[in-house]
Amino acid sequence: MKRRTTGVITALAVLGCAAWPAAAESYGKAALSGQEIYIFRDASLNADCSSAGANDVRIVAGPSHGKIRLVHAKLYTGFSKSNERWKCNAHKVDGIKGFYRSNPGYKGRDQVTFSVHTYMGNAHQTAVSINVE
Repeated sequence: MKRRTTGVITALAVLGCAAWPAAAESYGKAALSGQEIYIFRDASLNADCSSAGANDVRIVAGPSHGKIRLVHAKLYTGFSKSNERWKCNAHKVDGIKGFYRSNPGYKGRDQVTFSVHTYMGNAHQTAVSINVE
């Protein structure tokens, strides 16, 4: 009976973690008014650095004072040393880049939120605050 209970608890824990939404990531960038800057990157990789499938990246909020351009391109990833994909940071992989350009003459704050749905069925959001000078 103990073995069966442990198995059920483990299964529920795994399902609970899979159903729990990921926390939104956020960070800031600085831009000069009217100039395009690189503000976002995303790629899903297997442990051997091969593509884990194409992600669906969408803009779900903002920007209020500029435009975003999404481009499928080669990019460098930024996995931490504790991630098994850390070695993938050394070379470019297929992914999506996001570029921001403020409206001409605008100075102040802007923000954009990206929604990412991965090929493997995971989802997360990334909010980028932009200080336009």
